[in-house]
Amino acid sequence: MKKTVMMLVLVAVLLCSTMFSFATSDPAVTIVSPSQTISGTNLLVSVKMTAPKTIKVSVYEEKEKVGDTLVSIDPTTVSDENFSSKTLFSVSVITPETFQGSGSLQFYNKQINDVSPGLYRVKVEVLDSNNVVTATSTQRTVVMPKDSEAASGSEIFESQQTGAFQWVQNLIKSIFKN
Repeated sequence: MKKTVMMLVLVAVLLCSTMFSFATSDPAVTIVSPSQTISGTNLLVSVKMTAPKTIKVSVYEEKEKVGDTLVSIDPTTVSDENFSSKTLFSVSVITPETFQGSGSLQFYNKQINDVSPGLYRVKVEVLDSNNVVTATSTQRTVVMPKDSEAASGSEIFESQQTGAFQWVQNLIKSIFKN
């Protein structure tokens, strides 16, 4: 009796923790970039293909409806729990682009400039010869506001140091004429 109850509990736990996927992904097509969180105003979309495939790439900004208008989602409040009860609206950021790869290793790259902070979704569809979708991959990314003061490469030479460290900095400056 105990073994039966234990097996039923185990099966229930496995079923409840399983995520269901409605679309299959193609192992030969991988979304490399963007990562889950980025900072700044540029979004780089990069897709790696390890087989000759035709793909269609779309980028959407996920928005929520407040009153009669769609507003960007505050990136500081993004979590999976936030969106389970909300209805998100996908607004296209770019016109979907089709790319046909012919080699055994190719990359599709697209830089999108002037994106505002919010939640974005990259969708890659694999198309067959009749332009029918055979596989789909999606990835969400959070775009955070750009930091107010980015570190510059010459900051190491701007601080006031004393002793041997200052001597090394001056030597390096004289070598590189910086």
